[in-house]
Amino acid sequence: MANKTIIVMSDSHGDREIINDIKTKYQGEVDAIFHNGDSELPSSDTIWEGIKVVRGNCDYDNGYPERLITYLGDVVVAQTHGHLYNINFTWDRLDLFAQEADADICLYGHLHRPAAWRNGKTIFINPGSVLQPRGDVKEKLYAKIDITDDKIKVNYYTRNHDLFHVLSKEFDRRI
Repeated sequence: MANKTIIVMSDSHGDREIINDIKTKYQGEVDAIFHNGDSELPSSDTIWEGIKVVRGNCDYDNGYPERLITYLGDVVVAQTHGHLYNINFTWDRLDLFAQEADADICLYGHLHRPAAWRNGKTIFINPGSVLQPRGDVKEKLYAKIDITDDKIKVNYYTRNHDLFHVLSKEFDRRI
C-alpha cells in the first residue's frame, strides 16, 4: 500500500468558513477529507464536494447518511457521528459497528473531545470540535492521520493549522 493521509473534522455547528478553510488547505494534497457531522449546513451545499460527511444529531437535513464506509487501498475507514451509538454512555455499539465494517479506523464526533485509542485492530478517532471544544482540551481542533503499512499516526491541529503536539499518538498497524 502507498502511504495515505486523511483529514478529519467534526462538530462545526454552522461555521462554514472553517470547513472551507480546511478543505482549501488540504484538497488535492490528501487522500480524503472527512466531516463527522453536526455541520448544521444543507446536505446540498457545494462545500461537501470532495468531503465525506455524515449526519449528526444537529443536522436536520435527511440528505446525509448516518454512516459511511470508505476504502483507501487496504485501509477500511468506518465513519459516523456517534449519537446513534450511545457513545455518551458506552463504546459497545460503536465498537460493534467498527467490527462489522472490519474497520482499521473508526471516525466519530459528537463528544467535542479529541481522542485516539485502540480496541482490537481498530483505531478509534474523534477529531474534537472545530468550533465548540468540551472537556479538558479547550482548543478548537481537527485531525490529520498518516497511514503507512506499519503505523497510523494521529496529529491534531488548531484552526490556524498549528500542530497541537500534546495529543499526538502513533499506533502500530501490525498487531
